[in-house]
Amino acid sequence: MTKIVKMSEKNEHGTLEQFYPETHAEAVQGLVTVSEEEKATWDGKESPAGAEQKANGALNSAKDYVDTIGAGTVVFQGANIMAAGQKYKWEASKLKFGITLLFSRYDSANNTPLDYYYHSVFLSKAQLANLAGKGLLVNMPSTVYGERKYLYVSETEVAGHNDNLNNASWALRQVTVM
Repeated sequence: MTKIVKMSEKNEHGTLEQFYPETHAEAVQGLVTVSEEEKATWDGKESPAGAEQKANGALNSAKDYVDTIGAGTVVFQGANIMAAGQKYKWEASKLKFGITLLFSRYDSANNTPLDYYYHSVFLSKAQLANLAGKGLLVNMPSTVYGERKYLYVSETEVAGHNDNLNNASWALRQVTVM
């Protein structure tokens, strides 16, 4: 069997050209033969304008997808101390990456959410699957008082616990599914 070697050299214009050495000409002949009919069939497969249209469509679709996944879906917005029986649900199909829980300080004496000391917690889809139905202790950033929230989480909901009545100085303000 003849070994086929492809070589390259610069032409008189300085452009690099590839070629097969003269000694291998017999081995190269007949290696690739394309009939005129095959050329016509191939040329008819896609036009440059059609290819560009498909590429632009794919690019726009990818941009739309990226724009929507980062935004997430807000399933709750308000103020809730998350006692037993209080829960928020979403469709499992909406969960791609995880959920974000946003908390803030809460004036329980006046039942008023306070718009400061925001604290966010992200739980990944894998964490939600591993914790499904189990309790999650979320420590609030105030180390002086040891405040926390105890929640049950899964891939389709977040639910409260009665222990949260004793930790009413923080409220869940928003649940975002991403």
